[in-house]
Amino acid sequence: MSQSPFAKPLPTTDHRLPVTTMSFLDFLHTLRTWAPGHILPQPFPDWPYVRKLARELDNHDRLLVVKSRQMMVTWLGCAYVLYRALNGGPGIHLVISKEERSAKEMIERIHFLLAYADEHANLPEFKASRTEITFKELDARILSLPAAPFAVRGLSPRTLFWDEMAFTPNDEEIWAAVKPAVDSGGHFFGVSTPNGPLGTFYELIHDTSGVFTVTRVHYSDNPERDSEWEEEARAGLSSARWRREQELSFEGAEGRVYDQFDPQIHLLSEPYRPNRKPGAKLFRGIDFGYRRPAVLWAEEDEDGTLVVFAELLGDRWGLRKLMEQIHQVDQRFGLSERDFTWTAVDPAGAANMDIGISPVDVLRNAGYKLDHRPSSISSGVETVRSFLLDASGNVSLHIDPRCTRLRTAFEGYQWDKHGDSPDKDGEHDHLMDALRYLIINLPRYKHIPTPVRPRIEGMRS
Repeated sequence: MSQSPFAKPLPTTDHRLPVTTMSFLDFLHTLRTWAPGHILPQPFPDWPYVRKLARELDNHDRLLVVKSRQMMVTWLGCAYVLYRALNGGPGIHLVISKEERSAKEMIERIHFLLAYADEHANLPEFKASRTEITFKELDARILSLPAAPFAVRGLSPRTLFWDEMAFTPNDEEIWAAVKPAVDSGGHFFGVSTPNGPLGTFYELIHDTSGVFTVTRVHYSDNPERDSEWEEEARAGLSSARWRREQELSFEGAEGRVYDQFDPQIHLLSEPYRPNRKPGAKLFRGIDFGYRRPAVLWAEEDEDGTLVVFAELLGDRWGLRKLMEQIHQVDQRFGLSERDFTWTAVDPAGAANMDIGISPVDVLRNAGYKLDHRPSSISSGVETVRSFLLDASGNVSLHIDPRCTRLRTAFEGYQWDKHGDSPDKDGEHDHLMDALRYLIINLPRYKHIPTPVRPRIEGMRS
């Protein structure tokens, strides 16, 4: 494999031409990159996903990309920072990388783009150092910095390209330092391969406020990735690591309780609306929670397939507030209490509260049809696992794509440090408990005894 040309010294000054005014997509077509196996610089490939990302950067100020590895998205980010430095006005255009070596490489890549650009890209004079490229005529600078909060604090970048966000140390502190600039109109482009259900990248990807545009770049989008490439790429990788690095999975590195959960299998492609066909039944599952009450809505078809079509996760809600929110979700689907076969709850909810009446009694007095039964956590977890994928390869559980918090819970629900029980992390466990209560109370399981026992051998396999 040839040596990377952008690792070699390049001149510190170059062209002196007018600034470009073309779109980013058109600007991209004037640039050259370096690709392994090639001696000469190569044009950016004119592939559909590359054009799509370029258009999204033209049209959105805040873009997040979840990507498979080695999809040229980092090259695209470097090109975007260069484009913004030429067109985004005077000021700082910032690149953040996970370490000092990566930060220097980002500047080398941008320098390479400048050195090998077509002449009609109309690039102005510039000066380059190991950490900075300066366009004096434009009063614009590209800075490339490693992940250190003190390095970015006080800067007000007009553009921020954050590479491999999920692997960046000090990510929360860095985000707090640059967020004011983003909020005041700065352009933000964050990209990463998933690194588990934690960190700023994960939180922003799963933010439901609509502030960020989120897109995914899967290895299958690359027309050069065929079955032979996949076989070679899989070599030496565990299935969990493959899913994180190539299948865009946010599951933890190890210890996921429901490791059978696969978004491509269990998530529906379209939003689901309960159709109440003959033989179908509607259920809810409720985990009262101390601070984060959780509710799930599901419909069971006559063949036993269960579809979870709505979710609710509260924040310090009292029981009355929870009931109001449940009623609003019911109304959204045109449902009332008479449509439900029952609502499954935590048996502990039958215990009296300080006011002398239990949550179960409050709901029953309000007209809810409730069901609950004692069950060990381990046996309940095993039942849910069988719904996700049983020993015969059957899938009995599907999820509406709008249930983003439930998906997050599946990906973040971990075994505790002893590996005997799920971790009560206060974030993922409430929705998981609501699902478990719902499933173990289904009629088909009513006759099955549920002895309290340790997690059975092989549950995590």
